[in-house]
Amino acid sequence: MEQALHYFSVIGSEWVLWLLVALSVASIALTAERVIALLMARTDVDGIMAAVVEALNRNRWDEALAVVKGRRGVVPAVLAEGLKNADKGPAVAEELMVAQQAVQRSALMRGISFLGTVGANAPFVGLLGTVLGIMRAFKDLASTTEQGPSVVMAGIAEALVATAIGLLVAIPAVVAFNYLRNWASGMVADADRVTRVLLAFIRTRQDKG
Repeated sequence: MEQALHYFSVIGSEWVLWLLVALSVASIALTAERVIALLMARTDVDGIMAAVVEALNRNRWDEALAVVKGRRGVVPAVLAEGLKNADKGPAVAEELMVAQQAVQRSALMRGISFLGTVGANAPFVGLLGTVLGIMRAFKDLASTTEQGPSVVMAGIAEALVATAIGLLVAIPAVVAFNYLRNWASGMVADADRVTRVLLAFIRTRQDKG
């Protein structure tokens, strides 16, 4: 136990600061990557759906598929899956579209949980650095009697920087996590909406057939 206390009192908080810097850089890089990915996945949902519905109202299923084929985004991918399998019946088409939604959601949400983890734990990492820094300050006080409390005060002030940096890392990560998660969830919600519309046409087609 004494060896462990001695070890922690010696290492100080400097390594924690570097860890927080690394987490901050990783969070910024991931946020930028996710923003670019979500921007590339954006699509004109209302415009696409209007064109698809117009084609389906004229019973032009091939034209409807041509509207979404080759387009990027969650909604075109889900609609394409349903249109390609419409002749297999609404049950099969629905299962395949739901599966495609899951695939697209996984792609959109990839890495976003890391931001939530950083936001939740960075303050505690900073607090750990503060505790280690205070332990080191008291150790310095015990080994240096000439400077007295000034050694402890300087050490504590330096250690508190770790808590501040932990908060500075956590706050942007939480903001980015919530924003990106809501953005991705909105895209998946659009896919669910168009899935229901397309299924209505497929069921009508089956009833007429």
